[in-house]
Amino acid sequence: MKIFITLLIILSTLSCFVKSQKFINFIPYQDYECSTTSYGFGYSISTTQECIYNLGNGPSSTPLSYTASWETVSNVTYLYLKTYNYTDIGCQSLLQEYPLYNNTCNPSTILPLPFNGSVVGTNFQYSFVSLTDEPVYAPNSIVFSQYAEPNFNVCDNNDLLFSTTVSNGLKVINGVYSTAYLCNNHTVYLDNCIDRINCKLSNVTTSCNQSGNNQVNFC
Repeated sequence: MKIFITLLIILSTLSCFVKSQKFINFIPYQDYECSTTSYGFGYSISTTQECIYNLGNGPSSTPLSYTASWETVSNVTYLYLKTYNYTDIGCQSLLQEYPLYNNTCNPSTILPLPFNGSVVGTNFQYSFVSLTDEPVYAPNSIVFSQYAEPNFNVCDNNDLLFSTTVSNGLKVINGVYSTAYLCNNHTVYLDNCIDRINCKLSNVTTSCNQSGNNQVNFC
């Protein structure tokens, strides 16, 4: 009986050190108080993934690896986004750490761009940063979710590495090239144009029930 009670105490103690699955969310805004209508690009990042390669799957010439974590000290919750070299397998050698307070509005400059170019009609972006048990996405957004290894074609949050969000209607310009992110009847489209006239509308919606698919696009 004493052995059983001792074992329960040990298991209870160990469980205190195991953090549950959580997500750090970056909801985009165009004002420093994050009080207007959400618009821009954002992320929801798992805090239990050991190393995330090329967050956002962006086109950066110098991609990085990332980890997201959190801790609570004296009833204050601190969030951390850390960067590593892309070739740093397992994220062992820290390059930079960005500490953030939970439920605050911050400049989005620490976030990688998920596209190549500049957003039409915006000059600077802020993000409302929060820690939640489930990923949180801005309303009227297109979501690109990246999973590690979906089991049995079911995408579970335990396998979710990160999600990238882009506001419906957002347009990116890079020289003569432009891309508009569109959602119509829960279908995701990319409208790619050259010189604003030569355009191609592509349905890029994907789901978990597609064989071998690790990325899910929905709206």
